[in-house]
Amino acid sequence: MSAKDGIRARVQTALVANLGLKILSLCCAVALYAFTHGPETAQRTLSVSVVSILPDSAKRQLIMQPPTEVGVTLVGPRTQIDELHSDDIGALRLDLRSGQDAKIDLDEKMFHIPAGLTALQIFPSSIRVKFDDVISKAVQVQVPRTGEPPSGYVVKGTIVSDPNEVEAHGPRSVVDVIQVARTAPFDVTGLGQGLHTLKLPLDKPPNLVTYDLDQVTASVDIRQQLITKTFPRLKVEVIGLPRATTRPGMVNVAVTGTSEDVNTIAPDAIVPRVEPKGAGDDLSKPGNDNLMVLVDVPKGVTVQVDPPKIVVTW
Repeated sequence: MSAKDGIRARVQTALVANLGLKILSLCCAVALYAFTHGPETAQRTLSVSVVSILPDSAKRQLIMQPPTEVGVTLVGPRTQIDELHSDDIGALRLDLRSGQDAKIDLDEKMFHIPAGLTALQIFPSSIRVKFDDVISKAVQVQVPRTGEPPSGYVVKGTIVSDPNEVEAHGPRSVVDVIQVARTAPFDVTGLGQGLHTLKLPLDKPPNLVTYDLDQVTASVDIRQQLITKTFPRLKVEVIGLPRATTRPGMVNVAVTGTSEDVNTIAPDAIVPRVEPKGAGDDLSKPGNDNLMVLVDVPKGVTVQVDPPKIVVTW
């Protein structure tokens, strides 16, 4: 046998030796290559914009807003998934023109999903929408107060607004529960006597509600503080009849005014009296009458007598 024939024989022996094991190894290698180089499956979640088509009528308003985005999880070949963008799917369009409450179940037919891909999950899986009638209602304006005027002065009455009502416009379920429309506070700190006015903005109305005005004119009246001083058990003088008697013989007198006016009144300056002649009584013969008690006080001061009338006998 030649050397060439020997080499050929050794090669043939090497090829056929353990042939089954070699075939198995070749199959595994082919399978591994196919696994690592073949088409892979992948998934990806994209955010999709939601566009709502609302009713044309102004009498119905959407009060439960749908989400602005939904999530869509897609599955398919990796190469296609990697190149996918939200714009490839487009927006989810919700037709809400009926103006009715609804629960909308979402499925992949509502989306533009490219061929070769499948929607694995949509989140949320459904959307609820709620509508309400739109109404208008007059609402009282309320002006809160802050601060205090200088010592010796007070706010007379309540703060007045012009106008005293505004019109609230919005969903019935919200407008019906509005009690007042508040303004920014009126600060009376340091304000002296007189009528003071300010333009005050209204507080922001509740969500989905509008007011027909943004501000009102508010007025506050500042006056000097009044005090009351009482002069008890003063004898009543009968003018023109020094011997006449009165029942009761004494009265209580209360004077009200600014502290400056009231505190300057001396006790002996308060003289309660009755005037039978001035009342038209005939003093030429004995008689009696129920007469009003009179008291002179300085201008700007008011007086109250208790009791206001007494019985005079002559």
